[in-house]
Amino acid sequence: MSDMPGPKVYNVWWGDYHHGLQKQRGIVTYTVSPFRQSATSHLFRSYLFNGYRRLSAQLPYWLIPVGIGYSVYAWAKKRDAWQNSKAGHLAGASH
Repeated sequence: MSDMPGPKVYNVWWGDYHHGLQKQRGIVTYTVSPFRQSATSHLFRSYLFNGYRRLSAQLPYWLIPVGIGYSVYAWAKKRDAWQNSKAGHLAGASH
């Protein structure tokens, strides 16, 4: 059995356990209202409509840069393959 205090005694474990300890007074505990605890009750249902609306509003802000980035990547891969080919070597007069 441990010397940890029970639910109504707050300072026995840290204080002097064997020499007449007084219980603390004025301790206030707070709880969340049951009406506030159900914040995620309609999470998935509301995400289908509101989440889709919010994501579709942000579509141009990430779709355009992704498209530009992919086109630069595809161009660089194509150019690298050409530069490492026989035609690229002959055109660049190297190797």
